[in-house]
Amino acid sequence: MKTFLAVVSLLAIVLAMPAMAARKGKGPNATPTAENRIVEVNPVSITVSIGESGNEHFTYKITDSTKVTLNGLPVAARDLRPGMVARLSLSPDRTTVLAIDAQDPPAHPGKHRVG
Repeated sequence: MKTFLAVVSLLAIVLAMPAMAARKGKGPNATPTAENRIVEVNPVSITVSIGESGNEHFTYKITDSTKVTLNGLPVAARDLRPGMVARLSLSPDRTTVLAIDAQDPPAHPGKHRVG
């Protein structure tokens, strides 16, 4: 019985590891967060920078059914520009964007207002 519990526990840990890595933003299956910047947009794909350095770029497919908003208003994907901050909702296979929620880039990235 102890061996069975040990095997089940080990299996649970092994199966949970990829999910934990994706939540931490590691690897190509990472879910883009609100801090990701649009690098490039064209009629069939969007490339975003992922990670603190912004050096990790991932490209996802855009379809006619992809819902796109900019500052909360519906727009076409062609209205998005590099530098904008984007949150992407991905398909289960993580290759296609279901929705893009974009915001204008901050006026002074990295600077804080006082007063």
